[in-house]
Amino acid sequence: MNIEEVDVDEIFEKIERYFGFVPKIFQVLAEKPATLKAYYEKVETINNDDALPSLTKEFVAIGAASAIGAENCLLTHLKVAEKFGAKKEQLLLAILMGALIAETDALSKSLRVYENFKEQV
Repeated sequence: MNIEEVDVDEIFEKIERYFGFVPKIFQVLAEKPATLKAYYEKVETINNDDALPSLTKEFVAIGAASAIGAENCLLTHLKVAEKFGAKKEQLLLAILMGALIAETDALSKSLRVYENFKEQV
């Protein structure tokens, strides 16, 4: 792909309409316009998929960001979810669900190690 074919400003305008600003990840990817375009097209495809409502997708993103400790992503998706009409208690529940999954994952892995250790003693 030729770099001249990528209109970074147009991509940024679309991103800003959705998020209300251009998140840092897109700003840095703009150093490689073809990569920015490819990544944005994936984001756009997922965001435009109507299998889930937009607000539900934002709750999923909030939970996932919470689970992996992605603070900037979490803040971004909290803002977008609020823009889509999320209530504070819904935002908190999405965070708690994501954190619960992360905790459960850590606990299940640790308990498997513990169980194997017990069997060896």
